[in-house]
Amino acid sequence: MDALRRCHLHRFSKRILLNKNSFIMKKSMQQELKILNAVQLMNLVSDKYHASEKRNLSSLNQCFQFMPPQDMSNYPELTTIRLHFGEIRKLLQKHLADSETVFFLATRKNANTSSDLSYLKDQVHSVKEEISKRFSEISTLTHRYKAPEGASAWTKLCYALLHDLESDTNHHLFVEESIFPLKLGA
Repeated sequence: MDALRRCHLHRFSKRILLNKNSFIMKKSMQQELKILNAVQLMNLVSDKYHASEKRNLSSLNQCFQFMPPQDMSNYPELTTIRLHFGEIRKLLQKHLADSETVFFLATRKNANTSSDLSYLKDQVHSVKEEISKRFSEISTLTHRYKAPEGASAWTKLCYALLHDLESDTNHHLFVEESIFPLKLGA
């Protein structure tokens, strides 16, 4: 239980720091990412964001599986949250597969040429809009990821992981939607 508390406290302190420095982080992250070429950027997205999102999706799946039944009955919003998470998981899994087989392939082929890849930006934007809509609904249902008083440690961990997944996904899609087109001239 102590390890679970430490994990929760670490995530909570990380969340406060992220909220406080969000604007600064986005600005500095954007400047750092502009230095990378398209292939380096693609590798960063694959290594950092895709791996992190896959781990978060897997962890959240386990949290929902091990969540005590009394939490599901005491907090009926968890059923809706679980459904939204299922939709996000499907969208992200499809997006991750498309990234590896379509987006990154096009990036590799066009890294040194100027091709119109605006359709890739449109696809990423469409996915981002749908995922953002789902996360917005989850954020509302969870009161901005604050677990209910008396909820189990599994439910608290689930809320923290949902928040982390939203943050990672927003950063990942921001990079794909905003930075990739600049690198590829789209």
